[in-house]
Amino acid sequence: MQRRAAAIYVVFFVLVAVGAFSLTTVAQEPSVSVAGQNYSQGDTLSAGGMEWTVNVNDGEGNVSRVNESARFTTSIANNSSLLFANGEYRPAPNGSGGGAGTGTGSPSPSATGTPGGSGTSLATGESASNDSATRFRVVISNATAGNASGGNASGGNASGNATNVSSFTLRQEFMTSQRLRQDPSVADVALTGENGTQYVRYRNGTTQPLDEYLPTPAVRNVSVGDSFPYENNSSSVASVNTSGATLAWEGNLTRSTELKDGENATIGGTTYVAQFPTNSSVTLSQNVSGYQAEQSKLDEFNNRILGLWGIVIISLFAAILIVALAYLPIRG
Repeated sequence: MQRRAAAIYVVFFVLVAVGAFSLTTVAQEPSVSVAGQNYSQGDTLSAGGMEWTVNVNDGEGNVSRVNESARFTTSIANNSSLLFANGEYRPAPNGSGGGAGTGTGSPSPSATGTPGGSGTSLATGESASNDSATRFRVVISNATAGNASGGNASGGNASGNATNVSSFTLRQEFMTSQRLRQDPSVADVALTGENGTQYVRYRNGTTQPLDEYLPTPAVRNVSVGDSFPYENNSSSVASVNTSGATLAWEGNLTRSTELKDGENATIGGTTYVAQFPTNSSVTLSQNVSGYQAEQSKLDEFNNRILGLWGIVIISLFAAILIVALAYLPIRG
């Protein structure tokens, strides 16, 4: 009698499992597809009054555009150091060069840049290789102490009593230790006197103040609007304040928006939903709400299919368990 009841239950659960499995095989999955424009690699999309290039590869992609007149800015801090070589300035590595002997005074003729106003280049008139770059210290006077005179990059001392900070000075620095080591007539190390003045000692025993030993440093005055070739950019001085100077230039700027299957993407102010029908094409549709509604139907369908598979698994497990219990040995 016990095994007959077990057989009935087994048949019941098997029928439930078969019925649930049958439903999973005959159920039709709803499709998620809304009307939109199809694009392939290199096609152009017009959005927000701009042209975007569509890039598709292996079922993913993006849209991009190049702004050829984008404005870039960077800043150079007061009291920072710059290296000048091959007609351009660049930041000096930390801890390199410089030291005592910055000095004051007019630049030597060989180090003087070509005079000029707004838009003139500071690079003319001085040549330096990458191995012998000229080092300059950025010096910005405060508004009450006065600013460097100019409006050009020619050599000369800072002067004037301007009420606004509109310029800065580039003052040449010397790599004193390296210069002393390369000069066989003097000792390799500068000496410091009791009053703090530094000296160089010649091999013949005589001494000379370090400031007199070093050449006259070049001094360049740079004003707002002057051209300033900086790190391969044709930049100009946009503004100056007591903490530093801002450089600005125009260049190419690429903007891109990533496209992912089934996700929204805002391009030129318009929201699209992306679909990848093939690995080499993408469909962009503005019917975002319609896509979301169809996606909700698909999610509901998938949840129901998972539920049916759960019934199949539980029913088969129950049938097996009943068979196992029915054939357990009876004591006595």
